[in-house]
Amino acid sequence: MALKRYPQFILVGDSIVQFSSNLRDGFSFTAGLEEHCSRRLQVINHGLSGYNTDNALEIQQHLVPDPATAKVSYLLILFGANDACLPKGPTGQYVPLENYKKNIEALLDHWGSVAQHPTILLVTPPPINEIQLEEQDRQKGYSSVTRLQYNTAKYAAAVREIAAKWKDRNVVLVDLWKAMMHEAVQMSQDDTIDVDIIGTKCAGDDKAMRMLLTDGLHLSSEGYKIFLNEVIPLVGKEWNEEPNDNPSWVFPHWTVAPKFRR
Repeated sequence: MALKRYPQFILVGDSIVQFSSNLRDGFSFTAGLEEHCSRRLQVINHGLSGYNTDNALEIQQHLVPDPATAKVSYLLILFGANDACLPKGPTGQYVPLENYKKNIEALLDHWGSVAQHPTILLVTPPPINEIQLEEQDRQKGYSSVTRLQYNTAKYAAAVREIAAKWKDRNVVLVDLWKAMMHEAVQMSQDDTIDVDIIGTKCAGDDKAMRMLLTDGLHLSSEGYKIFLNEVIPLVGKEWNEEPNDNPSWVFPHWTVAPKFRR
């Protein structure tokens, strides 16, 4: 038998990607994705906590393999939560919006070419919860807040623009910001609520956002469930059309599996 390798689904991003492999309240985003891709794709998590797009550009050649060694079928990219830190904030992670846009496009161009044009799922950074995040910032000893909702929203909007611009190059938008905001409205059971102020300090403490975020920034199990529900329909659409007795697995069903001949 010729050597077979599983095509890869690589997840690249910051802590929101890295922590997606963690088990939270009995749920793991990466495990859920692996279940969906079972026997078809190898899911690899290259999330790097604290990284922004400047960091990613510096190591981009190390995160996606050369096509001579692996076939990358899907690539998920999620950066922006750290880029959107405030310019004079205490962490030094801020990347100006225009630089962020250029960095995202540079990553798309490089990884799209290196991996021989995989389907790229480009994800918006999620919303934050300012009051909850300020509590965490104070506990860390920061003299000022690290992020504000209105600023992170600009980076999410930039991702939407880039995804629309690159849609003819196998780039698909995953609007995590919009999905989480929609869920927050549903959970509040208040149709009159202004979506633009959800999660802001002026709107007051938001119970729904506290359920979706562990610390005002990182996703809870409920937040990751929303994320997974946005991603799953975009991966392997053709699999639903396959016969149950002959799915497109890398290795066939055990009833017709190759056997060692003694």
